[in-house]
Amino acid sequence: MIVRLAWRSIWRNRRRTLITVSSIGLGLAFAIFFIGLAEGMYDQSVDQIVRTQAGHITLEHPEYRQAPSVDLWVDEVKDLKTRLDTWPEVEQVKVIILGQGMIRSGSGNVGAALMGVEPSTEADVSPVARNMVKGEYLEDGDGPLVVVGSELAERLRLDLGKKLVITSNDAQGNLVEELCRVKGVFRTGSEELDAYFVQTTLNFARRLFRLPAETATQVGLILKNADDQGEILNRARRELAGRSIRVLPWQMVMPDLASYIKMDRFSNLIFQGLLIFMILFTIFNTILMSVLERGREFALLSALGTEPRQVRLQVLMESGYLGLIGCGLGLFLGGLSVYVVNMLGLDFKSLLGEGVTISGFAISTEIHAKLSPGILLGSAAVVFGATLLLSLIPMRRAGNMPMAEMLR
Repeated sequence: MIVRLAWRSIWRNRRRTLITVSSIGLGLAFAIFFIGLAEGMYDQSVDQIVRTQAGHITLEHPEYRQAPSVDLWVDEVKDLKTRLDTWPEVEQVKVIILGQGMIRSGSGNVGAALMGVEPSTEADVSPVARNMVKGEYLEDGDGPLVVVGSELAERLRLDLGKKLVITSNDAQGNLVEELCRVKGVFRTGSEELDAYFVQTTLNFARRLFRLPAETATQVGLILKNADDQGEILNRARRELAGRSIRVLPWQMVMPDLASYIKMDRFSNLIFQGLLIFMILFTIFNTILMSVLERGREFALLSALGTEPRQVRLQVLMESGYLGLIGCGLGLFLGGLSVYVVNMLGLDFKSLLGEGVTISGFAISTEIHAKLSPGILLGSAAVVFGATLLLSLIPMRRAGNMPMAEMLR
């Protein structure tokens, strides 16, 4: 009976119910949309950056993170890569030699990061290989050839086929120099890469730094699904426990990026919290006014022998109905908008101009929202739960109506 009474009661004032339900639905839809857009941007940014660097999961020497140096390497990387390539969750295994050096040409010199890679792997996963503006990307059989960033090429007046000298310290600490030629120029939109980054082949990097065969400073795992990171991280640590290898998530390899995402997500949650608070204030006001306007009705119910707890339960059911209908509408509108942006993307190029960088790395201005059950159900659960909590005060008022005064 109470269930039926509550359902009929909310539709006695149809306009107020529709306004309340619309407020809940639109507010929840906006919250879902902005959360999905932000989470999509985070995932997209991480995916682009880890493909340029050492993957979602990085394998390196246990002491490398404290003092990065080419003399702290991982050995037997060929067998290690073959083994990790068989894992179904792994898209690619990157073998990297990362060092520092001085790039010198006839027009000057610049300190830069030097990365030795396997071109056949990088061509499939790295944004560097996909953003060549001059020449061609590296091939596995290349010798002393490099690709350089566009700003670095402009500063040192480098062009295709031009010579440059790389000066660095090898694994034994000796000063070494190697003469190279430019095979290509890339432009990613990131100042950190375009102005201070040079790629060469893995074999030439070993020759430059005098490293033994089958060694590298890092081995990176690119995952098909970033959500599998925790599972793959634990599996890698278990299976490689007997080797002198430290397994790290990208959050520890790139702490600046992880901190940025954490702070931005926190600020985004504050914004969503303010939005939901304004929605809940409207809901509270609506439920309270509904109870106050029906004082004579509740007093008459009490006079007929209805217990106060039954009256309170009716108000709770009315709030529950409003929350369910509003959350259902919000889930539909919010989920639909996120799905559309996930499939088609939302391009912010006109607003962001040349682009945007996170922790020095450029990301695409076309954002694809992230649609997941956690975002949908989590947001709806917060709004629905808060709606029920807000009904506690009107429930108390409804159960404590002064019967004689209201009937008089």
